[in-house]
This record gives sequence, structure tokens and C-alpha cells, in this order.
Amino acid sequence: MRGLERVKELRVKLSRYRNKLRNSVLWLFGCLAVVLVAGTSVAQENSKASADPHFDIFAEDNYPSASQCAVCHQKIYKQWASSNHAYASISPMFHKFEQAIYDLTQGTIGSFCVRCHQQVGTQRGEPREAPLWERSRVAREGITCITCHRVTEEFGKVNGERNIIPGNIHAPIYNTASGSRFDEILKKKEELKIATSDKERGAKIHGKVIKFAQISKSEFCVSCHQVAVNLGIKLEVVWDQYRSSPAFKEGVSCQACHMGKVAGVDSGYEKAPVAIVGGKEISPDRDHHNHAFYGPGYPIAHPGIFPHNPDAENWSIQDWLKFDWRAGWGTDEFEDGVENLAEPFDGIDEVAGEAGALGLTRGLNELDLALKILEKRLAYKDRMKTPIEDARKALEMIGESAETDQSPEDLRENIVEPLEALGEAISELEGKQKEKAGNALSLLNESLKTFNGTWAGEGASNLHEKLGTLLDKVEKSEDKSDRKDAFDKLKTTTESLRKLGNSGIVFYAKISALKTILNVNFPVAWSDPDDRMEAREVVEANIEELEYKKKLREEVMNNGGKIDGPFFNGKPQVGESLSLKYIVTNLNNGHNLPSGSLGAQPEIWLNVALTDPNGKNVWESGYVDSYGDFADNHSLDVAAGKIKFDDQIFNLQSKFLTTNIKGTDREMYLPVSFDIDQRPFLRAAGQPTTVMNHPPFARMEGRSIPPLGKKTADYKIPASAFKTKGKYKLSVRLRSRAEPIYFMKFVGATEEMIQSMNQWMVDIHPYTVEFDVK
Repeated sequence: MRGLERVKELRVKLSRYRNKLRNSVLWLFGCLAVVLVAGTSVAQENSKASADPHFDIFAEDNYPSASQCAVCHQKIYKQWASSNHAYASISPMFHKFEQAIYDLTQGTIGSFCVRCHQQVGTQRGEPREAPLWERSRVAREGITCITCHRVTEEFGKVNGERNIIPGNIHAPIYNTASGSRFDEILKKKEELKIATSDKERGAKIHGKVIKFAQISKSEFCVSCHQVAVNLGIKLEVVWDQYRSSPAFKEGVSCQACHMGKVAGVDSGYEKAPVAIVGGKEISPDRDHHNHAFYGPGYPIAHPGIFPHNPDAENWSIQDWLKFDWRAGWGTDEFEDGVENLAEPFDGIDEVAGEAGALGLTRGLNELDLALKILEKRLAYKDRMKTPIEDARKALEMIGESAETDQSPEDLRENIVEPLEALGEAISELEGKQKEKAGNALSLLNESLKTFNGTWAGEGASNLHEKLGTLLDKVEKSEDKSDRKDAFDKLKTTTESLRKLGNSGIVFYAKISALKTILNVNFPVAWSDPDDRMEAREVVEANIEELEYKKKLREEVMNNGGKIDGPFFNGKPQVGESLSLKYIVTNLNNGHNLPSGSLGAQPEIWLNVALTDPNGKNVWESGYVDSYGDFADNHSLDVAAGKIKFDDQIFNLQSKFLTTNIKGTDREMYLPVSFDIDQRPFLRAAGQPTTVMNHPPFARMEGRSIPPLGKKTADYKIPASAFKTKGKYKLSVRLRSRAEPIYFMKFVGATEEMIQSMNQWMVDIHPYTVEFDVK
């Protein structure tokens, strides 16, 4: 009986369990239905957004640009414009790094990087991979005004997943509100000529200032300066370092050192007006927080693109990337040197344009570039807008070239005068350039004799029209395969057009070759010398700002550390080795030297060199290879056997270590282990990372110096360095660079980027001591 009662009891419990399960399933399906309905609603809204030509304008209007704030906050804008915050989105190294790790991890890091570097763009739904010229202006500003001053929630360790409150320029801003006199300003709106709504006239400003306490605390910085990639390894650990530092115990905030009066030192704040409105200073005795945000990082972008400069917006980012500032474009020296050579080409281009050769050549070049980008985006219809627009512009140029009615005889007659002027200019040159230019001019003259027109026959207009029709089909087709078919036909038709106009293309190629030899082969945007000179003014102004930023970097690094030594272990003697040491001290009480930013990228190393009485360098540690890397196991020259491995290098750079299939761990550029998985998917660990203090298969080895800590750099100079008696010199310096060159090459950095990285690095506390060797 007891057994039967037990069975009945179990059946009742099973029935109750089934009912609960059925209810749970019904509830789950109900939730899914709500999600599907909501998803449909969102899709409908997105469809409406894409159909509304004003949607993007209104969406961007809800995220005001820093340049709008600059109207009243000029001093803050000027400081911010060259800061690392302002550089966050523009940095070419960021784009290379982000795309590389995204590709290497099969996309499993998602939007991890752009959430901080391009938060406004991410929040607006801009594609992660979108280049700068396809992003909104405010997204290009990186950590811009609203990134901090339109936040109302206190975020912690959220890996950049924070929220900006949308709103136009008149929406409230959030700050400390300490000593705020904003209410008094609102009473003088007419006098100051300001507007707090779209219905009013005057300088557009925010309508309210609301106190947000966290913005003045170190905790406000945590969301981006303490982050861990999804597998659990920390790439930014500044907050952890700060939490265990003397500065935290003393109540010294991040802002006190990074926005204060003296770079890197808690010494109070400068006094300055919070704003200048209508020419009147507002609260001139208020604490001014310097928005340069002192730090060791530095930009390597084109100086026409960064620092932010309103005058630079006369040209697109793509135009700026074609401006060769290193060649001296726009300087008096350069323009005077090419004036006599460039002017004849104006006449030559005019004649070539009338013949259709110029428009066809430039149009096809632009079309090839647009189609190359378009081909990569065929699967994503919403990403095709920009390359299709560029292709249409290219087709306009080609269309004009197809309508030419100039005969070959007319071209030969009209081009005589500018060619003679060019010949005279070339005759005044010297050396190899004169010889090369003379040969190229002869080839051009020979090609003129056989030139029978740009087009080999009829049909250019028909092919051009067909290209336009196919491009429309690519744009409008909803089906991916239909788009691909139309695109393939588009490329085939382009080649047919190229063959038909080959005579004109070959003819203009000889003109371009001659321009290149004479250094006057300017892109269309920079063909006018007045534009080049105006652009040069922007570049020079920005370089001046970069030089000032370099001084701040040197100041913060010199204030953050020191070198003591050398301390000899014994007396220097001819024919004997010498042991010595330097002591490197971190004077910063807030975080390590270098700070825990960017994982294994920032470099600080000691460079020590010995010079004998004859001025010859006889020993050195911390030397660099032909690329600029110091000679550790990542140096390409060391691997190739071109230079010796530096076994005494004192390097404070952190390193990523990844697990091999067998044997020891090895240093790796990124926390991605390729040895055990050649197509790695980064996933969160199956156990808390606190168990091992790092995720499986990857860890970061810190070599930095803790706050107020010291490290000893020990050296042994071999006896071969001391061959003669006399006075020797021992020179030392700490070197600071934002990125290792081997890593830059790994992610595909350009030579220009590498050159700038080495150009703008700084030396910390360089000095030399003399000693006698007996």
C-alpha cells in the first residue's frame, strides 16, 4: 500500500511539473512573440528612416559636434582639439589595430574597440568598419564634448557600454555645476545674444546645466580606462592600478593630475573663464580643467586631418590624404620651384581634356577605386551608398569625355604652344631630372604624331549609358545574386570602355609620367596652387599644436619618473669589464610607469651608450634596428641576423603571453593564441578568470613600475670597450613610444605611419656623465 501511495504521489508531482513546464513554454513563446513584433516595428522604423532623406540630419543633430560648443568654450575646444580624446576616432593605428584583431578573431570581439573610440558613431548605429569619410562629423571627434557631458548614469566596469543622452544643442549638459552662474546668464539672453531654443535667435547654447557628481571623480573614467576583451583578459588596467595606489588613499583623483595646472602633478587648477559669450568672460575666477588630458600618447595622423581644425573642413578627408605635406606642397619654396613647370601643364591638360583623354583617364581611375570598394560591400545593401555615389561621379567624368568632338589635328595644333613652354622650362633644369624629363617629353612628342583620337571607334556613349544602367541595377536589386550578376556585367562593360578608349589612356599616361618626373603630378583637388598654399596654412597651424602637445608629453613624462646613476661596481680600468646600474623611479603616486593602457603597446625602455675618448660609440644597450624597434626577440633585424640580440635591454613594456601546443608560453603581439587554434574564436572562459588570474591560453606579463616604486637596470660593459685610457662618456635616456614598430607592421601600418611614430617619440631625462679610465 505504501508503494502505491508513493506512486500516486509521484504522479501528482509529475503532473504539476508538466503544468509548470507547459506554462513556462507558453510564457516563453509569448515573450518571443513580443520580441518578433518589436523587431518588426524596429525594422519598419529603420525602413522609414532609410526612406526619409532628413533622417540622418535629424539623427546627427541629436549629437552636437564639439565645434558647436567651441562658439562659447574656445579655450576648452582648443585644448581638446589636439588631445588623445579628440584623436580616438581619427587614429590610423586604431583603425589598423581594430580591424586586425577583428579579422584574427573571426569577428568575435564585436564592437569592443569602437564602443570607446567612437561611442557616438556606435550609438548612432554607424557600421563598425566604416572609414572616417563615411562617418558623421561628431563620430569622427572620438571622445567629444557630449561623450562626457551628456551622461547621467554612473557606469563602472562596463567595457565602454555606456549611454549618451541624445538631444540637440539646446538639451541640458551635465557637469560638476561648481560655482555655476548659468541661471544669471539666462537672464541676460538678449544682452549676450544667445538662444536656448530653436525659436530664439542668437548663438545656440544648451538650455540647462545639471549637476552630475561622478564627472569629477575617478570613477567616471573607469568605463573606458578599465576594460577587458571578451575572453577575460584586461587590456586597460589603469583603474586597478589606481585603486591600489597611494593617490587613491589620499583622495587624489585622475582629473587632478590629468586636467590640472601642471601636467601629471596634483597642483590645483588654473583659473579661467568657463566661457566667453558675446565677448564677455563668464566666471573668470572659476577652476579651469585642462581638456588636453595630459598623457604620453601622441598622434600620427595626417596634420591636415588632426588636430581638429575648422579651416581644414574646406576639403574632404580623402583629399587631405592625397596632400603631400612632407614634399612641401604649399610652401613658398616648393611653389616657386614648380611654378614654371606646372603652368605649361594647365594648357596641356586643357587640350587633353577637350580631346577626352583627361576625363577618361581620371574617370576610369576613380571608377576602378569605387568598384573595388563596392565589390566588397555587395552583400550589404546598406553599405553600398558611398561607393555608388563615387562611381556616379566617375561616370560623369567619363560621360563628358565621350562627347568630345575635337579632332586629332586640332589637338596637335593646340598643344604646340604649351609644349614649347614646357620644353623651355625643362631646359633650365639640371642633372638627372633634366635628362629624364627630356626623354619623357620626346616620348610625348612621338606619341602625338600617331595619336588618332581618344576613342578607337563609335560606341563610347552607348557603353557609358550601359554603365549607368548597370550601376542602377546594382543599387536597386534586393537579391544578392542579382547584385552580383549586375556588378560582373558592370566590370565587363568597364573593360570594354577601357579598350575602346585605350588610345587616349596611353596618350595621357605619357603626360602623367612627365608630370611625375617634374614633381607636378597633383591630384585634382590640389591642382590649384592657391588651394595648396591655403591648405599649407592649416598644416602649419596644426603642426604648431602638435609641437605644443609634445611639450606637454615631455612635461608629464619628466614629472612622472626619474633616472639615478650610474652607480659603478668597482673602478673603471683599461682591459677590464665594468658592472654598473641605474635606478629608475616612478614618481607618479597614481598608477604604474608606464600606465596599464593598451595592453602590450606602449613602450618605455632605457638607452645607455658608452663613448670612448676618440668619440667612438664602443658599447650600447637599448639600440634600435633599421625599423626603429629595440633589439629584442621581436626585432625583424635580429631574426634576420643583421644585428645582435640585446641581452641587457631594460624594457618596461608589458607583453602578452600565449600558450604553445607544448613547451613554454611565448610572447605574442595580441592575446590570441594561434598555436592551438589557427582560426580562433574568443569566448569567455568556462571558469572565473580569478581562478587563474587570467583566461585560459593567454595572459599579460606586466613589467611596469608600481606607483612610487623603483627598478634597477643592471649592465655589464665588456672589457673590449675599454681599450685606451682617458675620459669616457656614458649617456642615458628613457625612450617613450606609443607603439612597437613590429606590431605596426603586423597590422598593416603604412610607411608614413611608421615614420610619424618614430618622428614624434620623446626622450625622458637624457643626460651624460664623464669618467676617467686608467
